[in-house]
Amino acid sequence: MGSKKRGGTTQRGFGDPAEGRASTPDAAPAPPAKSPAKAPAEPPRPTPPSPAAAPPSPLASAKPPALEIEAVSEEGSPALLSGPWRAVEIWTRNRIYGLDAQLVCRSVVDRATDAPAPDHPVLGARLLGGQRRDPSGAIREVTHPSPGRGASAVFASGLGTRLRVSETSPVTRVVLRQRRVTVGPDDAPPPWEDLAATQLPSS
Repeated sequence: MGSKKRGGTTQRGFGDPAEGRASTPDAAPAPPAKSPAKAPAEPPRPTPPSPAAAPPSPLASAKPPALEIEAVSEEGSPALLSGPWRAVEIWTRNRIYGLDAQLVCRSVVDRATDAPAPDHPVLGARLLGGQRRDPSGAIREVTHPSPGRGASAVFASGLGTRLRVSETSPVTRVVLRQRRVTVGPDDAPPPWEDLAATQLPSS
């Protein structure tokens, strides 16, 4: 019997991949992607130095003076000096006590309303000084002729066994009002005799 050749059959999809495919040279590898250039980093900015603290002002830390001087300037005849004058002011939280040169209280004014207090018991009394009390009420400090800041002003009226002493609330200011009168070249000399008669206590 003659031999029969069996034709080989190849199922689709299962052939040798190398058959029927033209050989091609290997493609050159793609160059690696370049990362975008980075901008040079800015150097860190120096931290500005913190401003030095200003030294405390000596005026801010200074305590108010115990006695203030207020200069009041006027122009005219020296006879102005012989008239009534509020030479000293004693300030408390609620009132202002106006004293003449003999330290006699001549006016009391309410600070809230600027209204005078014509019936105040201190009117006509003389300033003796000041005093401080401790929490128990005992007197621990006495000053003369004027009270210190924070102390109570002490006024007295009458004499001997009829002496009456009055005490104010704590003092906030003591003001000495200095009067300055500019004298013209044709004016008469200051009338010191008349001034002494009105300003000095009678003997």
